[in-house]
Amino acid sequence: MTTNRPALLTLAAPVAALITACSPEPPKQEMPAVNDENCKPEKIAQVEDKGTREQFASACLRRGPGFQPSPKKEW
Repeated sequence: MTTNRPALLTLAAPVAALITACSPEPPKQEMPAVNDENCKPEKIAQVEDKGTREQFASACLRRGPGFQPSPKKEW
C-alpha cells in the first residue's frame, strides 16, 4: 500500500493551523469599585467584558442596607 504524501500534508497543514491559532481567553476587565457614582446605568454599560459587567451590576444591586437575600429553598 502506498501513501500519498502530498494529500497527507494537505490535510495536516490546515489541522495544524487551526490548533496553533487557538489562543487563551483574553484577560477579564477589572471590576470598578461599587459605589453610588459607579453604579449608575451609564457607568455599568461602559464595562466592556460581559461577565464582569454582569458581576458588577449584581454587586450594585446588592449593596446597601436594604438588600436581604431570599431564604434558601430545598426542592
